[in-house]
This record gives sequence, structure tokens and C-alpha cells, in this order.
Amino acid sequence: MVPDHTFVIPAYKDSVFLEDCIKSLTRQSIPSKILIATSTPTPSVLEIAKRHNIVVDVNINGGDIAKDWNFAYKSCATKYLTLAHQDDIYLPEYTEKCLRIADKKSNADTVIIFTNYSEYEIDRPRNASLGLMLKKILLGIFLVKKNIKSKFIKKSVLALGNPISCPSVMFNTQNIGSFKFSEEYHYNMDWDAWLRLAKMQGRFIYVKDKLMIHRLHNDSQTSIQIRNKNRLEEEERIFRTIWGRHIARLLMKIYKFSSVLNSF
Repeated sequence: MVPDHTFVIPAYKDSVFLEDCIKSLTRQSIPSKILIATSTPTPSVLEIAKRHNIVVDVNINGGDIAKDWNFAYKSCATKYLTLAHQDDIYLPEYTEKCLRIADKKSNADTVIIFTNYSEYEIDRPRNASLGLMLKKILLGIFLVKKNIKSKFIKKSVLALGNPISCPSVMFNTQNIGSFKFSEEYHYNMDWDAWLRLAKMQGRFIYVKDKLMIHRLHNDSQTSIQIRNKNRLEEEERIFRTIWGRHIARLLMKIYKFSSVLNSF
């Protein structure tokens, strides 16, 4: 039986890595529904989808990244959803391990499950970066707690940065309900989303196994937003909402150094 889970790929234009992503989703140890949601249905995307018998849901209204993610979220009709980024790879046990935890009765109130991951520079494993080390520190609470239910602690995990990798996240759409990523952001939609979801009743669960590979390259949205400085501007805006203007300025000194490394 196909579990109550969907991978929705918010595809944007053509990516040379899209088919690798799709193949990793079809090779999961237990199968899920797979859907492509896009506002840019190029011939290449349509051909790849046809080759793998995947439905393409077209957003005729177009939009930026947040709008594409919102369209992808609305395209899901199952209890669980993963927004699978088109450049990334999901290891075969991603779905099985996340659902095994999510389906426990004690975790019925789960909001999101997210996993550990590896970084690749195109097709080569990346050495430990400053960003990954900082994320491990921010996720330190999960060394003693398997999951977090407290709103205060959930927000605390996110107060000094965003340690949650968006493509690794499995959403419990039934517990979250109707949800939209903020269209005020072009890079930090996910960090803003986790902060808002942290205010909800329910658990954040972290799976410590590395169950996906996040690929970095010059044409990735991470690299593009760093080059046009959107990332730093948006990070300072979020820090101000959490800490106020003065502390936000101090924190941004760390982030300016991190952004040069394209690592956080």
C-alpha cells in the first residue's frame, strides 16, 4: 500500500538534477505519491514527468519561490507532505524512517518531522562547514529530547538561526491545516514558517540519521539569493522580530561571514 504521504517537487524551469531527484523518490523503501508542481512547465520538465509517469500540476498564475511553495503545499491531498527540492537526493529510507516515527500514537500531535542531511558541491561530498557545525549546536536540545512540544523551546531552537533543512521536512498537513509561506521573503520563507509553526500546539521531531543530500551549485536558489544580498537582508529582518534591532546587528556580523561560505 502507498502510505499517506506525497513528495511534491516545486520545479522551477529546467534543472539538470531534476531526474536524479525523481529517481531517488522512486527508490524509497516504501513508495509514496509523487507530484510535480510548477509555474514554468518547460518541455524538459514535461518530458521527464512523462517518462516517470508523474502528474504535473501547473500554476497558471506564476509567482516567486514562496508562491510556488504555497501552490505545491496546496497540491498535496495526503496527511504527510515533503516539498522535495529539485536539486536534492533522498536516501532510500527517508520516507520509511520518518513515517515510522510520525505514526506512533505518542506523536499524534506532530507538526513537522525533519532529518539530518549531507551537503554536496554538485556531485562531491562537502567537508564539514561552519554552517553545519552551527546547526548541530542549535539542534543540541535533541541530544536529550527525541522531540520538542514546548512552544518556548521550539522557538529557542530557531532564535539564533535556522537549523532545519527545508527539503528534509515532512509536514503533518492534518495537524497544520491551511498554511502559507510568507511571500514577503525570497530566501527565508522556511525560517519564518518554522517560527510560526513553533507557536502551534504539537511536536517538532528531529531524525538524526542523514536521510537526504542537499546539493549546492552556482545556480541554486541559495547561491542566487546570497549573490543579490536578499539572504542577509531577510535574516536581519527575522532577527529583529526575535531580538530587536541592536542584538540583530550583532548577530548579523556572524551571518555575514557565514554567507561568504554559502554554508548556513
